[in-house]
Amino acid sequence: MSTAELIADPVHSKHAEHARPRKRRPPLALRPLHKIWRRTIDQLDVTRIDLPVRGLADAHRNLVACQISDFHVDRDEDLARLYAAVEAINRERPDLVFLTGDYFSGPDTMQRFLDPFRETLSRLKTAYGVLAILGNHDHWSSAEKITAALEAAGAEVLANRNRRIRINERDLIVVGIDDLWSRHAEPARAFAGVEPGESSIVLAHNPDTALYARHLHPGVMLSGHTHGGVVRIPYYGSPLKSILRIGKRFYSGLNQFEDFFIYTNRGLGTFWLRIRINCRPEISRFRLMPLDPALINSAKTTEAAPEALPGEVRRRRLRRTKPARPKIPRRRRKTR
Repeated sequence: MSTAELIADPVHSKHAEHARPRKRRPPLALRPLHKIWRRTIDQLDVTRIDLPVRGLADAHRNLVACQISDFHVDRDEDLARLYAAVEAINRERPDLVFLTGDYFSGPDTMQRFLDPFRETLSRLKTAYGVLAILGNHDHWSSAEKITAALEAAGAEVLANRNRRIRINERDLIVVGIDDLWSRHAEPARAFAGVEPGESSIVLAHNPDTALYARHLHPGVMLSGHTHGGVVRIPYYGSPLKSILRIGKRFYSGLNQFEDFFIYTNRGLGTFWLRIRINCRPEISRFRLMPLDPALINSAKTTEAAPEALPGEVRRRRLRRTKPARPKIPRRRRKTR
């Protein structure tokens, strides 16, 4: 069912109770383009991935987990898209669901949609629970209110902490690192009590968090934040300038970073520009698999030290000094 059909369906009318008067339809000549545009931002992709997790126990092999991210619930159609995503996830019958931040764009839309947002997420059905983290927009809106809404919907918010989930008589560790851009990320605190040899699934909104957590040996990292790069060109990727320090290839999909993998979800919503080109909204459906050492590049790398988190260290600019010129002795005038 499309987003437009969800809004019009009386069964789901409670999700449109805050709707404004319906906008006028575009001119007849522009309707085909309008339909294509709506399809690019509303039609959900369910991406199925065998997720390689370093050190994953055999007891957790083939567990099913789903991830959604970057809802940006700012309009009625965004809420309807979230509802469609929840229904699609429930059809997958996941063991776990991960929510990786940016649920609203700002405080105004958060205030308007917070209640239906909570009601929609409460419909998620899992075997072992829903785990969530916050993104930069959530901290800029109201981390306290959004956290309360997530918890009321049945999700557990991991703000720089971890959770051990007993599955098949073995612990699966899920680590939640708070947002990097808003300077709330504390990887060491999030990994407290996790031994280096233990396998972990790390939730971190911004893929750049890997730069500050790699020394803690994540099993795998799940992120969002980038919206997939918004525009995707085949065999090239996004032409947009990278907002990530680790590079544009981490804008979406499964990518190796040193000795573990990062999966970046393309998100559900849009922010600022309501556009997606070859970059449709995504539900990630994972089948957990132990990481095959053959997948890791054979090139040997030295042990990486953690980088300083933004704001931790004041960086000093080095002055460029000009090389000193040799002194040339002046000639003395001859006296007659």
